Amino acid sequence: MSYCVECGVRLAAGEPKCPLCATPVNNPNQPVCDVAASSHPQAIEEAISRLDRGYARQLSLVFLMIPILIVLLIDLIDGGTSWSPYVVGALVMSYCFFAFPVLFRFKSPYAYIVVDVLALLGFLLLVAWMTGGISWYLSLVLPVITLLGIMTLGAILALRRLEFKRLYRMAIAAALTALMLIGLEIIIDLHIWGQVRLGWSVYGAIPIAVIALMLAGLEQNKLLKEEVRKRLFM
Repeated sequence: MSYCVECGVRLAAGEPKCPLCATPVNNPNQPVCDVAASSHPQAIEEAISRLDRGYARQLSLVFLMIPILIVLLIDLIDGGTSWSPYVVGALVMSYCFFAFPVLFRFKSPYAYIVVDVLALLGFLLLVAWMTGGISWYLSLVLPVITLLGIMTLGAILALRRLEFKRLYRMAIAAALTALMLIGLEIIIDLHIWGQVRLGWSVYGAIPIAVIALMLAGLEQNKLLKEEVRKRLFM
């Protein structure tokens, strides 16, 4: 049984370095395994990179059209098109959610979020049109989904800004979450009451905002940050 001389974590037999702090293991009684010679499963990213995306896109569209045509045919035989648009819309939305990230490559990763938001808005618009509820779509669904999409893009943008320190990025993402809660309640209050009655969102936003301030303050305090890092083996 061996322990890391730097952080004290327990080491498995044959490990060449500590899995937490990467300190080399210098134990003459412990053989070092040859990592290069060991077999590892192929990474998913490698398999996706070798995927013929053009052929896969065509094949996926064929598999998408098959259930769509079957559903439309069954609904027509049943006497109309009363329920098939819901199923077709759900299939198209699911295709945008799950197939786009794998089969379509965009220069910006934020494009996938935009596609998902537009797909969800389109499906809910279809539901509103089929049920005669365009008013609730315009006053509630459209602003709520748009707000969630913008805040999600902002959080991802903050987390990906590598020039910012890690805790600052986390603090920005937490602050955006707090703002999103308040924005949601404002939209819901305007839809139901016609005026703003802030309540539950403030109770949820305050602790999240406090966490954001703590993260930013921890990044400022170098000694405290180093102590926390050591305690948590980070």
